[in-house]
Formats: sequence, C-alpha cells, structure tokens
Amino acid sequence: MTEGARAGWIHRLMPYLGRYRRQVLLTFGAALAGLAVTALTPVIQKVVVDDVILSERRSLGLWLTLLVAAGVFRFGAAHVRRYVGGAVALGVQYDLRNDIYARLQRLDFARHDEFHTGQLVSRAISDVALVQGLLAFLPLFSGNVLLVVSSLVVMGVLSPLLTVVALLVVPVTTVVALRLRTTVFPAAWDAQQKAGEVAGVVEESVSGVRVVKGFGQEDRALAQLTDSAQDLYGSRMRAVRIQAWFGSTLQMVPTLGQVGVLALGGWLALRGRISIGTFLAFSSYLLQLVAPVRMLSTFTVVAQQARAGAERIFEVLDSNPAVVEREGAQPLPPVEGEIRFDGVTFGYLRSEPVLRDFTLTVAPSETVALVGPSGSGKSTVALLVPRFYEVTEGAVQIDGFDVRDVTLDSLRRQVGVVFEETFLFSDTVRANIAY
Repeated sequence: MTEGARAGWIHRLMPYLGRYRRQVLLTFGAALAGLAVTALTPVIQKVVVDDVILSERRSLGLWLTLLVAAGVFRFGAAHVRRYVGGAVALGVQYDLRNDIYARLQRLDFARHDEFHTGQLVSRAISDVALVQGLLAFLPLFSGNVLLVVSSLVVMGVLSPLLTVVALLVVPVTTVVALRLRTTVFPAAWDAQQKAGEVAGVVEESVSGVRVVKGFGQEDRALAQLTDSAQDLYGSRMRAVRIQAWFGSTLQMVPTLGQVGVLALGGWLALRGRISIGTFLAFSSYLLQLVAPVRMLSTFTVVAQQARAGAERIFEVLDSNPAVVEREGAQPLPPVEGEIRFDGVTFGYLRSEPVLRDFTLTVAPSETVALVGPSGSGKSTVALLVPRFYEVTEGAVQIDGFDVRDVTLDSLRRQVGVVFEETFLFSDTVRANIAY
C-alpha cells in the first residue's frame, strides 16, 4: 500500500464530495433539521401531560396539531436526506469508478503486470460500493450525533441526576467502539483482498475456458475456485465474528443504562421529585438515544470497511506509469521504417535480464524473423519498439530517433502490433476490425 493511499483517506474523498457541494449541504441540513425536531418532540409531550392533561390549562388540540406538524416535517426532511444523499453517494461512486478506469488506461504494461486483473475488478466494483455505502450512511449518523447532543442538553435541564445516570454507560460504550474500530479494519482489508483473488480466479477461468476444456481441467478449475472462495468465506466470517461480539456489546450497554434511569426516574416520580410529564419525556429521550448509540456499532463497521475499500482504490489512483514522456518530447515525423536496437539490455525484473546487449538493425521494407525457444525474448523485442516497456540499457531507435525522445502518441500511431494472444471485444466483427 502506498503512503498516499494509507494517509488521509477521508481527506482524499473531500474533492469528490466537493463536486456536489450544494447537494451535500442540503442533505446534511435536512438530516440535522429533521433530528433537531425529533429531539424537541418529547418536550411537547411533557407539556401535553403536565400542562394540558393534568392541569387543563392549555388547549390539547393546539399541541396535538404541533406534534402532527413535527411528524410531517420529519417525514419531509428524511425524504430529502435519503433521496439527495443517495444521489450524492451514487455520484461519488460514479466518479471514483471512472477515475480508476482512467488511471488504468494511462498505466503502462509494467504497472499492469503488478496488478492482478481480479484485484482491479474488485477495487472498481466492491471497494467503490463500500465507499458509496458509507457516504449514504453518513448524513443519518451525523444527524443522530446532533440528536444525542441536543437530547442530553434537554435531559440535563429536566433532571441533572437522571442525566448523570444515563451518561454512566458512555465510557464503556467508547472503549468498546474504539476496540471495534481497531479490529474491523484489518479484517475488512483482508476480506477485500480475498474477494479480489476470487474475482481473479473467475476471470482466468472464463477467459481461458477453451484451454480449460481442451485439456479436461474443469475439476481443477472448480477446485481452485473452491479454495479461493473458502479463504474468502473464512476471512469474512472472521469479520462477522468481530462485528457480532462487539456490536452486540454496544447494543447491550445502553439497555443497562436505560434500566437504571427508568428505575431511578420511576422512584423519583412516585415520590413527587419529578413530574409525570418529565418522567415521560425522559423515557422518550432514552428510547431516542438507544437507536443512535446502537447505530455507533454499525457506523464503525461501515466506516472501517469503507476505509479498507478507499485505501485500496487510492492505491490504484496513486500508481504512476514507469514509461512517461520526457520533458520537451517532440512528435515523431512520418517514418520510413528503419528500426535499430543498440546494445539493449532489458528484464521484466532488473535482476533477471531477458535481453543482454542486444543489437539489431532492420532496414525499411525489410522483413526480419526472430527465431528462438519460448522465453528467449522474441516478443519482448517487439514490445520495446512502441515503448510498452523501458529499456534498462542501450537505446531503441526509429529512423535515428530514440523512442524515449518522441511523444508516445506519435510513436504508437506509426507502429502496428499484432499480439500473440487474439482478443476480441464484445462487439461486432466490423467494430473489432475497425478498432
């Protein structure tokens, strides 16, 4: 993993969100407004009980209308949050996937050799989906943070003692949440790596189906996929075990606090220390707080999964081609066709050269065949002419121009290549020939 991918993954996502600044503001505004109204609803319930039902000092219809209006407002805010927030998340997913594909198109052969096809497919699909899931979840979670804070403030005004009892569960919840955060990420990263390996096995089996069937290796291909899928299953089960243990703990702790608050609140209400309306409002706040606290476990899991996906995505986006144009590279003029290899040394691994001090001159219109055993470097020689790879020593020249001194576009427009492996796009024969 590159340092750029590991550091500041949230900061790296900000430019993508910046493209949808207005929608983001609208989404978070709707989430905060809707949950702010939710936080005030128990106060209205308290007034209805204490000042209307018990004291008969105010009109019940007015307050019931206010409760209905609050419910309608919350519905509208939730609709805006879900619709606009979902559109933003899908937009960022769209942009990330396009950027990954654009980066892959600009990487050279050497960089593509470093990435397995299955890993690239996994990053462009499942990893991007993890980030999209976090962005869709984030407005709701941020609104729930406001709900917790505002509810605690109102609870503190209604009964400081009960609020202190309710807050006793916070340290335990914090410790469990931090522990969940540090254990989910490595499990999520490993699971995404295993998913990429499964995708690679499937891609190879499908692409090489003629070879598999030609040599009767269907059982072997199935066994290979089964082994990879079993590793993926084990990795994801590890993540599930972590989530089940810590997630259940996070959901249980608030319930214990709720029992303590209800017991003390009921005792205070029976002895007239607090009003029935206050006790009802406090009970409502407790019910409202349980869901956000439990959501903390879900958010922690989703965030760490998205972190694993984002770092794998940025690892691709941070990759740079080894073959780049030199500063001041000039277009290659129309060529006559002389090709010269001058003392060329090259290896896909620097420690294992395929060509050593290779020298060859091919005159214009001359046909030259390179003959040798498999792995002797025949194909490598052809791949060096359009500069798909960079030579380690020596030079490759066309009409006296070093291929490193001309622009890649002008070079490859004048070099035709017929690869050893035939590939057809999923299109018509005409379209493939035109390509």
